[in-house]
Amino acid sequence: MANTDSSISAETADQPPSLHLVLRVTDELLPLFCHLAEQGFEVEIQTGGSVREVLCRQLGIDEDYLDQRIQTIFLNAKAVDDVDSTRVDSGATLALSGAMPGLMGATLRKGGFFASLRRQISCDKNDRPPGSATASIIVKLFNLVAAELGPAFLQKGVHIKGQNFQEVLHRHLDKLAGAGASCELGQKAITLKDLAEVDLVDKMIFLRVAVKSPPVPL
Repeated sequence: MANTDSSISAETADQPPSLHLVLRVTDELLPLFCHLAEQGFEVEIQTGGSVREVLCRQLGIDEDYLDQRIQTIFLNAKAVDDVDSTRVDSGATLALSGAMPGLMGATLRKGGFFASLRRQISCDKNDRPPGSATASIIVKLFNLVAAELGPAFLQKGVHIKGQNFQEVLHRHLDKLAGAGASCELGQKAITLKDLAEVDLVDKMIFLRVAVKSPPVPL
């Protein structure tokens, strides 16, 4: 299972300012927002490290989870077979998935038997001397990886497109309001109804989905 330490997706002073949004929901509503992980979120890393270093040592994903549960990895739309020799640079997009069914899943699986059949869409090993700099990359999570890792990233906080969040909010507004969800925008309380009317289309937001305990029955 993933390690949820402080290395996961924290905002830093060097990052461009985003609208800060905190959404407080009960535990059962947290999965409603895991779809945002499929659309992609920005994290800040030290570039030049391998895929393993970035995922495990910088973003806090457990190494066993990477080896056993994450079966397919794409770096800039190319399949990754060797997580220890493929390096991640500024502006990269990392897509992580669990096992996919059928021949497609077997072909795309990292280091799998059919890896040689997809040479044209495989990520080349990077033999350049690594250079380190602070930069942003995009991470996308799919299927069981989104369900299992998405909540940890969301609770820590992620940079996402405002339009993506707004679409989820509008879709589930009644359910969130009925379950007593609350929110803060820029450290000021705002109703869900008013939040739904804020134009977030062309903005980046730093979203943290906090889990609150359900009320204790009298």
